[in-house]
Amino acid sequence: MSPRARRLLALALPATATLVANPLMGLVDTAVVGRLGAAELGGLGLAVSVLAAAAWVCNFLVFGTTSAVARAVGGGHRDVAGRRVAHAVQVALVLGVLIATVLLVAAPTVLRALGAVEGLREPATTYLRIRAVGVPFLLLGYVGHGAFRGVSDTRTPLLVVVVANLVNAVLTFWLVLGVGLGIAGAAWATVAAEVLTVLAFALLVGRTRLPLAGHGVPTLAELRVLSTVSRDLVLRTGGLVLGLLAVAAAAARVDAATAAAYQVLYQLLQLVSFLLDGVAIAGQAMVGTALGSGDRREARAVAATTLRWGLGLGVGLAALFSLGGGLVPRVLTDDPQVLSTVATAWWLFALGQVWSGPVYALDGVLMGAEDYAYLRTWTVLAGVLGGGAAQVSASYGGDLLWLWAAVQVLMGVRLLSLLARVRSGRWVAA
Repeated sequence: MSPRARRLLALALPATATLVANPLMGLVDTAVVGRLGAAELGGLGLAVSVLAAAAWVCNFLVFGTTSAVARAVGGGHRDVAGRRVAHAVQVALVLGVLIATVLLVAAPTVLRALGAVEGLREPATTYLRIRAVGVPFLLLGYVGHGAFRGVSDTRTPLLVVVVANLVNAVLTFWLVLGVGLGIAGAAWATVAAEVLTVLAFALLVGRTRLPLAGHGVPTLAELRVLSTVSRDLVLRTGGLVLGLLAVAAAAARVDAATAAAYQVLYQLLQLVSFLLDGVAIAGQAMVGTALGSGDRREARAVAATTLRWGLGLGVGLAALFSLGGGLVPRVLTDDPQVLSTVATAWWLFALGQVWSGPVYALDGVLMGAEDYAYLRTWTVLAGVLGGGAAQVSASYGGDLLWLWAAVQVLMGVRLLSLLARVRSGRWVAA
């Protein structure tokens, strides 16, 4: 194995573990709140969906900070990297306070607008308002992750996330089942974990060796750059999310079994994304550092290595899913009709991992090159084509196989566009 490949793996493995650990906080809340009753569990799910939408809008704080820091560090400009992080912290605070204020004031209105039945509104409002207190800390945590990834340190974020998850788990059980605070206890436990995450990053930030003090507020030019990056990343992620949402809506138009079967495949797709994103994060950091130092040859070599590992991981997952077709779906459902429907598209789900691996890998490469406008345009187009294909399929009586083929259209457009961009070489000058 080459030194470059070893470096990629050294970054990717902790990053993957961090990504897998993050959803555990939500699983703990679900498991404990599920013991309180259907109304509390349904309210939790609704409130978490609102929070997830807010988090999605602000995920540029992770991706943008990672690339900006990596390029500045690669060029030997740690003062510039520190300035980028300091400004990201300011933006996170402003956005966090604004979002928190809106949620605190308008939580009942938001939930009514989403069509929540009366029985869900009270627990959902309680949970959402308490979690709103933690939103500024959530966004500051995003900046922390981006800063450490940018200096090619994925182990420190893993340590922070593991400790935060343990604290969240203990507090959730104690506050909900021990003290008897109900769904409010689960919300306060998560807020405490978010605060702890920020405190841990603040204590450990010295490891980055970035000068963070004395940078002042961002200039108008810097705000324009940040707003452009945030716009492109929000649209890029939005195109992907809305494309998959259109497929889910199409599945719901067919029948209940198809909708449920699609949900099984979608949840597994989400799990796969955590595994593949680890390679993407490593590639993003290494490409950003190489381009920051002006070494375009190294950036291309990193891209090739990242692509090979993404492809290899995709092939491995395809083989595992092919062998586990009779077992894996049963972890998520025991309904015979749903399992039968899943089986009709399982082979395509498994095969699709072969090109999903390269998609995630190259996505990380172009993010490291800060080629956000290209990613925005082609991901939105992929979402439109994939979502549109699913809607047409449902209109003509297409089953789950045809709907999952629409998902592969989305992934295929992304793959072809990414390959074409990397092959062109234009990304190294993005």
